[in-house]
Amino acid sequence: MSVSIIDGTIESAELKRTAPGARFYKSIVFRLPSGETKTLAKPIAHPTMGNLLQPGTRGRFYTFASIDHRGVHGVRTSSGEARYACPENNEVIGMWVTIFAIVAGAIIIGLMDKISIWLLIGIVLGPILWIYNRKLRLDGARQFEADSGAAV
Repeated sequence: MSVSIIDGTIESAELKRTAPGARFYKSIVFRLPSGETKTLAKPIAHPTMGNLLQPGTRGRFYTFASIDHRGVHGVRTSSGEARYACPENNEVIGMWVTIFAIVAGAIIIGLMDKISIWLLIGIVLGPILWIYNRKLRLDGARQFEADSGAAV
């Protein structure tokens, strides 16, 4: 789990699909000031970031990498626009898996006096997914707030 910064210009941003709470890209290619390119493969972004993740946008791009996904959580353009928005889909999924597993486990234990291995897995993995992705989102927010540096 990490957050990082890319200074440069978006050369291409190939949108794969949109969903409530997230935009899924095939790739986003950045042209760095050195002339090299950097590609984010299969990144995600919050829907409000769509107009800033367009070819030609120049600035500072704040990225994150998690266990199973990566993406852009903030942008400061060279024209002065700044936006932070982190997709929270996996965090919410972890929360609901945890709640469902605990409630379903309590009901099953109360009615049948036994528990499913799948519920135990949900009770263990749900909070891990929830806490891990929450920490990643908070790290990204701190990174964005702490860096008011000029965009490229």
